[in-house]
Amino acid sequence: MAIFQDLVAAALVVLPVVHGMVSVFSWSGGGFTSFCAYPGANLTDHWLGVFCQNDNSATFGYNYSWINLDLCVGNNAGQLVNYEYGNYSESCRNCSIFSSHSLHLVCSCADVQGQLQNSTLDLNTTLFDSDGAASCFNYFGNKSWTGPDPKGPSPW
Repeated sequence: MAIFQDLVAAALVVLPVVHGMVSVFSWSGGGFTSFCAYPGANLTDHWLGVFCQNDNSATFGYNYSWINLDLCVGNNAGQLVNYEYGNYSESCRNCSIFSSHSLHLVCSCADVQGQLQNSTLDLNTTLFDSDGAASCFNYFGNKSWTGPDPKGPSPW
């Protein structure tokens, strides 16, 4: 039994820390830049707005989709990471997006000492398109036929 406890303790030491809690990373799939028009994407607070191709693009073209990135991205010791329900916005500040062959989220995130670290995450490793909805893990963003609301995203 002591050997098992030592193995468990050793495993806990090497697991990533997200918001001070030990957790296991999971992967969301990625690849959204193949089907979503990331130039012109909009980041409002922790909501990302982007046009994504629906499954019947010959008839309907693209949908505009808002997704809550707190459901897709976490902060691991000052570094942005793909993480389901990661709530990165609780410990990251001054976030923005930029496109360069992909769409990147850039923030200053608190490390384990509370010091802000600059971090960048390629959102193509995090998000995917699901019939016109920007998506990650088991969460699907909303879809609308029109572009962004100038007042910002709505959860409905």
